[in-house]
Amino acid sequence: MLHQYKEQDTFLCSPNEVFQVVIDVEKYPDFVPWCKAVYIKEKIDSQMVVDLLAAFHGIKGRYTSEVTFLSPSETNEGWIKAVSSNGIFKHLYSEWKFISIGESETMVEFCIEFEFKSSSFSTLLNSVYKYTQSKVIAAFKDRVESLAE
Repeated sequence: MLHQYKEQDTFLCSPNEVFQVVIDVEKYPDFVPWCKAVYIKEKIDSQMVVDLLAAFHGIKGRYTSEVTFLSPSETNEGWIKAVSSNGIFKHLYSEWKFISIGESETMVEFCIEFEFKSSSFSTLLNSVYKYTQSKVIAAFKDRVESLAE
């Protein structure tokens, strides 16, 4: 079963400030509740390969994502895209967009679509994923605010 989720929110900071928090994947275990470990296997220019260990209510799963990104600038919106088709996922695609809407205001758009390899895993996490996905932007917004203090 393919799951899809989209969310957007306004952050009171520059696009680059939000981008830096989202691209700093090694810090995810510090503030993303289900993320237990992240390891960058390779990083070249605007691409990286990342291993991530997630845990949902005692169920653990590992996967590798290929991440591409473009930093925000005065001439372009920034974005981050991640794709995975291994580990716990049959298919995973996520995308972040960082859109400047003022001097220190950014519209952040997040979307994700995924399908677990195991139908039993999917059934177990069906109720949990809706809760966790709705917490994604909130976790990053809290992190941005805590770093600004």
